[in-house]
This record gives sequence, structure tokens and C-alpha cells, in this order.
Amino acid sequence: MKSRIVLIVFLLLASVVVLSCAKRISPPPPVPVVSDGQAPDPQALDHFIHGVVLDQQGEITRAIGEYRRALLFDSTAASIYIAMAEDYFTMKLYDDAVIQLQEALRVEPENVEAMEFLSDLLLETGQVDSAIAMARRLILARPDDMRYRRNLGNLYIRQDSLNTALTQYEEILHRYPEDGEALSQVSAVYIALKEFQKALDTSSKLYTLDSTDDRVAFTLASLYAELEMPTEADYYFNRSVELNPDDPRYFSNWAYLQISHKDYDRAITILQKGTHQHPRSADIWALLGSAYQQAGQDSSAIKALDHSLELDAAKIGPYITLGYIYDNAGKFEKALEVYNQALAIAPEDPLLLNNFAYMLAQKKIRLDEALSKAKIAVEKNPDNPSFLDTIGWVYYGLGDLQQARRYMEMALTKDEKNPTILEHLGDILSAMDNKDEARVHWLKALEFDPNNLQIREKLAQ
Repeated sequence: MKSRIVLIVFLLLASVVVLSCAKRISPPPPVPVVSDGQAPDPQALDHFIHGVVLDQQGEITRAIGEYRRALLFDSTAASIYIAMAEDYFTMKLYDDAVIQLQEALRVEPENVEAMEFLSDLLLETGQVDSAIAMARRLILARPDDMRYRRNLGNLYIRQDSLNTALTQYEEILHRYPEDGEALSQVSAVYIALKEFQKALDTSSKLYTLDSTDDRVAFTLASLYAELEMPTEADYYFNRSVELNPDDPRYFSNWAYLQISHKDYDRAITILQKGTHQHPRSADIWALLGSAYQQAGQDSSAIKALDHSLELDAAKIGPYITLGYIYDNAGKFEKALEVYNQALAIAPEDPLLLNNFAYMLAQKKIRLDEALSKAKIAVEKNPDNPSFLDTIGWVYYGLGDLQQARRYMEMALTKDEKNPTILEHLGDILSAMDNKDEARVHWLKALEFDPNNLQIREKLAQ
């Protein structure tokens, strides 16, 4: 079965959390070297300052030597170990940096700078569990500083412990209900958990705090669309475009909402505005071509799709839509040409393989080739009813009715109201001399596609 035309959708549901080690470009400025609250040892301080000067001159190896000499006179000053860790970090000797920071915390267990640096460094080296332990230690040392709780939440996200991350952000919101960053993270976590109503409630609070943030408006639009509230989704997609017309994704997703509700004319109007604002966006032109095709305006669709490929010939979606248009118009050779161009670019694309195989099955030609293509598509998407229908239809063309029936019945379990699958299964059952059961499926298909004259002719026989 030909799947519906691929619509290129960029559904930005939430901000992406970026976790990385803080950049440490240069060593810290000179700080006093203090041991047990006493005045710094003069010789230790002298070597420490010489080390800092050498660091500023780029003499990192010599600076480390000076810090080591400083430790001979005072081995209880965390600042010396931290300075050495900075240099080892610059040299990408991360294990050595970790050792120095651990020494700093041995002599000064509550040194926040060492804990922050070590937490970042552990994360940089992929030791997420250890970074989490250090982040917890920071919270104990500075319970009123929400930065550390926020960082811990981010670490839990990286560990995919989403509910635990929520606990950290909710603690921030308990103290600061209008913390925009925490609200944004909570919304993102709820989206990842597919708790869309909770994400919507949280994003609505964000929008109340700042109704000029286009990203929040877009998130609200996407959530309303997910919750099948098209009127609200339409409002916020429109708002996103008003606030930031420079993001082409806003036009694409707004138009996709209209297409999903079969309002093709409005989708076309939105996308025309999008192409005016983003004349070189291949994705918007491709979606405009799909909208034209579904509106029955094939000539306009072909122009838009061709222009999309002029902008980016590596996009597969326009080829698939063009192949569908040409095949549907009876221009088999032209459709074959387009599909071959696409297969040269993406020989493993499942939708492309499926549509190509279905076209061959409909023409009852090159069925062995069609079967090999359909098998790959099904392997990649074993639960796709369209792909199951296609391979079943290929087997029907090959005369393997048992396999054809098996795959068609599998397709029907995935999409019980699909008239094409119902009709195909009826055809297969009829070929197996099971006329009564065939009629049951044809009649069911007619319920969902009452204007299908082909099915009526089969029932009249």
C-alpha cells in the first residue's frame, strides 16, 4: 500500500538540555595559601605566585613544578591542588586533574570550588554516577544555592532518571515558583515521559511569565496538537510565527496541523507565507508540494517539489511524493525515473522501498524485485500496516496466497478501518475460493470508502 505522503515535520517539543564540562581557559588568579586558618607559609606563597605567573605566560609544565614546590612547604592548602588540577585539565591529563582535586577535598572537605570542578571533570570523563555523588555533596554544602540542585537534575536527565530529575526541579519550584529555567526543564521532562497534560500545565505557567518567548509558544502549540486540541494549537502556532518568523520550523508545523485536519487550503496559505519568508528552505517547499498534492493540485505540487529538490537534491521526501504523483497519473516511466533517483541516494529508506515495491506490485511486474524491497521495508518497520499490506500484495501477485493472507491479516490488526487493506484481504480470500468471507471484508471496506466503485463491482459479481 502506498503510505500517505511523507510530511517533513520538525516538532520541537522542548528545549534540549546540554550538559558539558565547564570550560576552564586559564588558571585562577593568585589567592592566599592558607593552612588551618593560619597565615600562609611565605615560601609556599612565593612558589604559588611564581606558578600563577608562569601559567599566565603559558609555561604550564614549569608552573606545575612551582606548585609542587609550594606543597613542600604547605601540603594543606586546597588552592595549590586546584591550581595544579587546572593545569592538568588544560593538558587534557584528566586523571591527574581528578587526583589533585581529590587531594584538595581531603585537606578542605567543604571547598566548593574543588567540588564544582571535580563534578564537571567527572562528567567530562563519562563518570556520571560519580558526578552525581559530587553534585549531592555540593547541595549539602550549599543547600540554598539552586544552581547545584539544577545541575543535579540535569545529571539525572543525562542518566535517564527522569522522575528523580523532576524531584530536583520541583524542589527549586517549591522555593522559587517562578523560576523559568526550572519550569522549562520540568516541561521537557514531562514531554519525555509523555505526560503531555502536565507538560502543558507547566508550559502555560512559563507563557504567563513571558508571553513573548516564541519557543514557549511553539511548545504550547505542539502540546495542544498532541492533545488533539486544534483550535488552541492553531492559536499558539500563529503566535510562534508572529513572535519569530525567522524560524522555518514554525511554519512547517503550523501547516502540518492544518494538513492533519485536511484543511489543505489553509496549509497552502501558511506555507506560501513560509516560502516568502524562507525562500531557500527546501523543507517548506517540500511540505508545500505535499499540501498541493493532497489538495488535488498536482501541477502546483510538482513545481514546488522540483524547486525543493533544486535547493537540496538529497532530500528523499520530495522524490517519494513526486513518484506517487506520477504513478497515480499513469506516468509509470516518469515515476520509475524519480524512484530510481531516490534509491540511488537512499537505498535503505523504508518508505521509499515500500512505495516502489507497491508500484511494481500494482503493475504486476518485477515482482521478485518488489518482494526484496518490501522485505527490507518490513524488517525496518515490522508494525507499519502500510508496509505489511504492500508485502502481502506482492505475495498475492506472486501467487503465494497463504503468505499474502498472513501479512494482510497482520496489517488489518494494525489498522482495522483501512479500506485498502480490507479490500486487498477480500481479494486474497476470493482467490482462495472463500467467497463469503471475501464479501464480508469488501462490505466492511465499503463502509469506510462508500464511493469505491471497484468494490461495488466485486460485490455485484
